[in-house]
Amino acid sequence: MLRAGIVASVLGVVGGFLGVWLGIAVFDDSDHAATNLHAIVHDELHLSSQQEVAIESLETAFAIVRESYEAEMEEARREIGAALLRDQALSDDVARAAEDFHTAMGGLQMETLNHILSMRAELDPDQVQEFDLRLAQAFHAETE
Repeated sequence: MLRAGIVASVLGVVGGFLGVWLGIAVFDDSDHAATNLHAIVHDELHLSSQQEVAIESLETAFAIVRESYEAEMEEARREIGAALLRDQALSDDVARAAEDFHTAMGGLQMETLNHILSMRAELDPDQVQEFDLRLAQAFHAETE
């Protein structure tokens, strides 16, 4: 009976670590899409100097927001690890830290999407058409 409890506890901890790892590995991909879009905006859309200045300003502001969310995610990761090692179970502290991580990750994702739309608003109609096509490709969405 005791042995079954130990096995269940170990499997629970391993499952918790696996869930956190999958969340980080799978859901962190929106940042990759945004990075690709930045390269497209700067390298392929032939921005005017006025557009460059406006978009650089947006990027500077977004970098500050992004760093804040990344710091929150890193802190939540540490809290998850500490709680798992301490409690050896899916305790309230583990769940709370995981929720903090997901909240920060969701906030970063929404800010990234807002940033993408803010950059799009600085483009002319021809650039918007190309941007939208590349946006659909980056997010694997169908275009009409």
